[in-house]
Amino acid sequence: MSDRLKRSDLFRTSTRSFQIQALLQPERMQGLGFGFAMIPILRRLYADPAERGAALRRHLAYFATHPVLAVFALGVAARLEERRAAGEPVVEAQIDGTKRAVATPLAGLGDPLFWVTLRPLAGLLALVALLLIPPPIAGEPDVRVVLCPLILLLTYNAVALPYRFTGVARGYRDGDRPAALLRSLHLSERTAIFERAGAFAFGAFLVLAASNLGPSGAAGDGAPADAIAAWAPVLAPLLLGAAVGLAGKKALPGRPVEVSLAALLAGCVMAAWV
Repeated sequence: MSDRLKRSDLFRTSTRSFQIQALLQPERMQGLGFGFAMIPILRRLYADPAERGAALRRHLAYFATHPVLAVFALGVAARLEERRAAGEPVVEAQIDGTKRAVATPLAGLGDPLFWVTLRPLAGLLALVALLLIPPPIAGEPDVRVVLCPLILLLTYNAVALPYRFTGVARGYRDGDRPAALLRSLHLSERTAIFERAGAFAFGAFLVLAASNLGPSGAAGDGAPADAIAAWAPVLAPLLLGAAVGLAGKKALPGRPVEVSLAALLAGCVMAAWV
């Protein structure tokens, strides 16, 4: 650790990184939040208010990456600012260029990890818990109201918070080797792990949902015709929605949201009809 920057400075920057999108805007994106997070670093490095103000202005420029992984770019910027304050030949363009060079792959790797895999996985685990926990007896509180959202938050933050609190120090340590820093994070490998976990959770959710959607009573215990009549209102909307979704996925591979809405609409229409 450098004599100029202290661990407490890096920790304060880590805590400020939670607000990196608080002033998100089209012109600078996360630039204002990035500058806000860098203030503890700049206060330590620059005693002269004019130098400190100039340093802050260059970190208020356009910046955009995944909000959780932005901490690594903050650490890289802290390393470069420390070298510049020590008199090394680090120019403003080098600081800005290195930040952008790190931000792009962090965004490309962070979005699939957090938005595409981890967040849906956390939601699926909460839904599985909702289906597994029996409903309360009349008059008793429903613990699922608290427990299921808590499972979602804990699952997501169990992965996100370690990045938040260690990323600045790690980016500062490896700031002179940004390519090695990105490789050491193993973000693609972790995305693959969460994809498999999400597929398993989705399968569990479908099984539990189907068991809860089955016909009530013993309607399906008689003749085969009675069993078909009992299950038809349950399975028909699901089958139609799946068919529409499969056909739409092949016809419109780049429109997953529109295809999903069409499949949902088809299922609702069939459910009302049967």
